[in-house]
Amino acid sequence: MKKNFLKIEKVELWARVGVLEKERELGQLFNLDILLWSNFDDCFENDDIKATLDYSLIIHRVKSHSKNFSCFTIEKYSEEIIKIIQSEFNPDRIKIILTKCNPPIDGFNGKVSIVRFFEK
Repeated sequence: MKKNFLKIEKVELWARVGVLEKERELGQLFNLDILLWSNFDDCFENDDIKATLDYSLIIHRVKSHSKNFSCFTIEKYSEEIIKIIQSEFNPDRIKIILTKCNPPIDGFNGKVSIVRFFEK
């Protein structure tokens, strides 16, 4: 496995994900961390921007998808994010941490996250 990866932290997403109808109607805040493994050798040596993953495009694509997507679970939402990144940017390996920032659970003030991996 390659040792170098690109890390994108704290992407804020507003998504309509949740079991409660109001969560899917109004949406809520999610945070996303993305780690991407790829062959960055040409970029390291030649400063070739075509030899890296354009993180601005990745962020834009994931954020734009969240505006039109709705589902019940963060598991399904995480699968959608993995599919977008894999199909459009083709890294060798992906790790995401998708966090629901304010889950509507009485007496709970924490966060809930799912950690997902994908490897070719």
